[in-house]
Amino acid sequence: MAGAGRPGPTCLLLGAAGGGKSLLARRLRHIRAEEGAAELGEPPATLPTVGTNLTDLRLPRKVTVRELGGCMGPIWPSYYGECSALLFVVDAANPTQVSSSCIQLLSVLSAEQLASVPVLVLFNKIDLSCYMSLAEMKSLFRMQDIISCATQPITMLETSARDGTGLANVLQWLRAALGDPR
Repeated sequence: MAGAGRPGPTCLLLGAAGGGKSLLARRLRHIRAEEGAAELGEPPATLPTVGTNLTDLRLPRKVTVRELGGCMGPIWPSYYGECSALLFVVDAANPTQVSSSCIQLLSVLSAEQLASVPVLVLFNKIDLSCYMSLAEMKSLFRMQDIISCATQPITMLETSARDGTGLANVLQWLRAALGDPR
């Protein structure tokens, strides 16, 4: 049971560089699951994350999203101990990044500290005309094989951090995954 002074849960936001993690975190902060993405407006400019960014969400309790830059993959494991849920972002419009994203995801899923942490894989950038569909991404990633071997629950969603598609579903997933302190 969490004490009054303890911080809320932390959700790690991981994925390859350029996948849209920073914009996703900013957008999630500005929407509510009930409202969807109707009032997001133009996306703000973002820069590649070198290091870590923290974003607080209210779901209704406070959840801290810790975004780790894609270039920081080698030190991601040092943050696994504080992780209550994991968002893994894949650029669905960048076919050249699929194999490296899959390797990163497999590495994350095999980490002992994350063995029971719920995982949401986000196939992002579906607003671009060249994006690969959820079915194509599942096939390329061999998601059925990954899910059958993984110890943690894995969910997949298509999103667009740019136009807000799917972001209300991300918040709903976070609320469900973190709803009851374990």
